[in-house]
Amino acid sequence: MNNQAQEKILKSNNPFTRHGIEHLSPSKINLWISDPALFIGTYLCGMKGSFGVGAFRGNAVELALSKKVSNNSLSKEAVDEFLYGSFNEQCIENNISMEDIKAQKERSSLGSYYQQALNVYDRFGQPEHYQHKVYYSIHEDIPTPFLGYIDFVFKDAIRDLKTTGIRPSKFSEAHQRQLAVYSKAFPDKELWCDYVTKKEAMSFKLQNVEETLNQVIKISLGLQKFLSISDDPYELASMHYPNYDSWMWSEEMKNQSTKIWSNK
Repeated sequence: MNNQAQEKILKSNNPFTRHGIEHLSPSKINLWISDPALFIGTYLCGMKGSFGVGAFRGNAVELALSKKVSNNSLSKEAVDEFLYGSFNEQCIENNISMEDIKAQKERSSLGSYYQQALNVYDRFGQPEHYQHKVYYSIHEDIPTPFLGYIDFVFKDAIRDLKTTGIRPSKFSEAHQRQLAVYSKAFPDKELWCDYVTKKEAMSFKLQNVEETLNQVIKISLGLQKFLSISDDPYELASMHYPNYDSWMWSEEMKNQSTKIWSNK
């Protein structure tokens, strides 16, 4: 049997690849656990949604910060080019007008978010890696590998940056799972999540790494078992129903979902 035939057999026995899921990620696992219907609509039934301007803000701040911590002599003017240029480009790519009220509000706050992030990161020195790609299996019974991108890898720690409009009251379990997946790449480094608002920053260290990683494995195995029930995504969709009250469902996604759940 040649390699191509073997690969075909392996794929046919893999519930993830049978549904077109070539890799797992922290975001996929977190979406499955928080909103199964939205996961099904997005990854099994082809629903597509655009990112909000809040995501553009996070990307812009992270890019500008990476440039500054990698080159401390970078001028404020150069930093601003990355900060505002990145935000503007993302708006253009997603057909969002710069006259949009939400876009204007986020753009006006970029400098505050960036400064709070810099207050945290300027003491760590230059990172070893930025947006470091990881791709590996996390368990022998999960045939599909995990893909992720680590924000910052420093000598002693992995750090993930989150910009948020509201001060978090605790370390998000979803973000803990994300860091636990990354621990496989750098098992000897500490794992930190840094939340920054316009006015302050908070940092949390992941303490129970193995316990959290086991949680990711259990969730992944549960998802794998669910996908193995049927190769028909619409049959799987009939087992869950959307929670349209959730903030995660945009009007765009709600409209698309009617084609999936209208007759369920």
